[in-house]
Amino acid sequence: MMSTLEETTRWRANGPYLPTLASKTSLFEETRQFLLTYARLGDVEATRQALVNGGLPQRSRATRATIIKIVQVRLTRWHPPAWVLDDLITFAQEGHQAELQAALLLHTARQDALFYDIIQQVVVPRWFAGERELIRADVQRFLDEVQLTHPEVTGWSHSTREKLSGNVLTTLRDFGLLQGTTTKQIVEPIVPLAVVKHLIHLLQAEGIPPEQVAQHADWQLWLWDAAHAQKAIDLFMLQERVV
Repeated sequence: MMSTLEETTRWRANGPYLPTLASKTSLFEETRQFLLTYARLGDVEATRQALVNGGLPQRSRATRATIIKIVQVRLTRWHPPAWVLDDLITFAQEGHQAELQAALLLHTARQDALFYDIIQQVVVPRWFAGERELIRADVQRFLDEVQLTHPEVTGWSHSTREKLSGNVLTTLRDFGLLQGTTTKQIVEPIVPLAVVKHLIHLLQAEGIPPEQVAQHADWQLWLWDAAHAQKAIDLFMLQERVV
């Protein structure tokens, strides 16, 4: 596939927290449609126009435009190398639900500093402590605790925080990190080896030294510790040697 833009790659979001998830959740099916349309058209702007002009099922053009803007923030506006979208297009094909879920959890978190930190500082500690239930109040408590380091949170309305808290849980469920409707339980997501390979390549391209790849915090987005990550890396390397 052709590259999105010849600009410097911004591997992950940083800076102030943004309440993006207050307006939309995972957009899983819309993202799949974006990837399949991009595979057909080979151009990001043409893909945006096709989906905003009616390629998505939402009735409002403004809603379709907002959805595509969020999808582009997650997938293209950080100027990824072409192979990143090539992988995601493969994962978007029919029969690759688990691959796409695991990969979109990864990319959504890497391009949304707030979502990344909620997983790392709320979900991951609960998982390793043997606690499984996650509720809106847990997200609200996190927002209270980070106000000194992220004063932008103090300017968010009560309704924004409420929507954000609920949408975070829905997004985590859509990406396979939670299960349940009324009561949501933390579960380890299914991560096929193809997505392990994808993360290894991301970290290598980002400049992480080989000896530090297994210790990187990104593996914890899937609730993996360094030992689990190392086993997956070893399995991938073994497969590569066999091939």
